[in-house]
Amino acid sequence: MGQMNKISPCVGVCSIDPKSNLCLGCLRSSDEIAIWPQIDNKKALEIMKEIKNRSHNKFNSNL
Repeated sequence: MGQMNKISPCVGVCSIDPKSNLCLGCLRSSDEIAIWPQIDNKKALEIMKEIKNRSHNKFNSNL
C-alpha cells in the first residue's frame, strides 16, 4: 500500500526571515523545508506542533 500524502503547513508565502531563519508564511526553518519531502508523518506532526508553538510565541511577542 502506498504512503498517504502528508499535510503541509505551506501557505504559498515563501520568504525566509534572515534573523530567525524561519519562513514568514509557514514558520518552518529552511532545514525543515528542505527535509519535508523525505520525513515520515510522525516527524511532520512533530514539526507541526513546533510551528504551532512558534506561532503562539510570535503572536504573544507582538502584543
